[in-house]
Amino acid sequence: MDLAAVADSYAQFFVPAFAIRVGDQDLVRQRAIGVSQVEVDLALSAAGRFSFTVVNCYSHKKQAFLNGFGDPILDVLTFGASVEIALGYRDHERLPVLLTGMITEISTGFNETGTPELSVSGYDHAFPMMLGKRSQSWSKRTDSDVVAALAREHNLETDIQSTTEERPQIEQNQESDLEFLKKLATRNHFEFYVDPKKRLRFGKPRDRGTGVVQLNYGQGLLSFKPEANLAAQVSEVHVYGWNKDRKEAYVGKAIAGEESGRTGAGKSGGELVRSAIGKPAILELRQPVFSAAEAKRRAEAVLNDHAKKYLTGDAECLGLPTLLPDHNVTFGNLGEKFSRTYYIQQTVHKVDGNGYRTRVKVKETAA
Repeated sequence: MDLAAVADSYAQFFVPAFAIRVGDQDLVRQRAIGVSQVEVDLALSAAGRFSFTVVNCYSHKKQAFLNGFGDPILDVLTFGASVEIALGYRDHERLPVLLTGMITEISTGFNETGTPELSVSGYDHAFPMMLGKRSQSWSKRTDSDVVAALAREHNLETDIQSTTEERPQIEQNQESDLEFLKKLATRNHFEFYVDPKKRLRFGKPRDRGTGVVQLNYGQGLLSFKPEANLAAQVSEVHVYGWNKDRKEAYVGKAIAGEESGRTGAGKSGGELVRSAIGKPAILELRQPVFSAAEAKRRAEAVLNDHAKKYLTGDAECLGLPTLLPDHNVTFGNLGEKFSRTYYIQQTVHKVDGNGYRTRVKVKETAA
């Protein structure tokens, strides 16, 4: 879908707007709290983060932060208060919600000149999984079973893709739940994050298919800095395992060309490094795997992890709420090599006095 096709949905990109709801009330329109900027940072395998700045709120006479009604602001902006942030254009009541979460940080500054402002920030519903470290184990369970159990523990809804391999033992060892989830996701070549509906997504990257929108350089795509780098590439991954009970060896192999998310007819980083050095660049690993199928999947996961580092880029675009991690975006007018569909790893949405912009980190496995 090109930019013109989505323009009607976003009021032709005029009048950037935001809504910050704490509890069930809009800070600006119902609480009379002035906000000068708001930012939402969303990334794969991490907790989403938000921040906003409260202005014109300090009363020197009463030595307190007050809203337009004279009520204390810090009675509303409290630690753990639920927050919903929506960004878009014009109609604040219909803006897409990009993040729901809670307040975890409040700061200010009393300077020699100027009026103190409040900086408020926090995380989405993945925040509790960041806290603490623990050790526990599960017997004869799949990775997806364990992820579902953790989601229930944190009162999250789920969108979990099944991992079919039952493991004799799964260990969480002196790790936060978020670190542990990242380990499980990495070994299955999965992505995870918590969406605004408080739903934990754990599954294969949605890196195939068309982009949610096509942005051309000079038309929606304001800047783009791509980088293709062979330094971290391998053309083959071999994973070796041993079943001590069955006295059986397992070997799993993944070969360049099998990477996920490839678009067009270009060569992957692994294929290019093989051509560049005239022989395969092989990564051999010994890992605790319990079947040939698991060894194969582990090899594919490692190959894909390396492939993600081949063609990456940072872009700045018009503010678009549809640009989200685990989606694709198409960039054009960049020449044959860089005009293609990319997989989104991170987006930062910001509305301030300069309007609404979205910064995007993308990757592609082939060029």
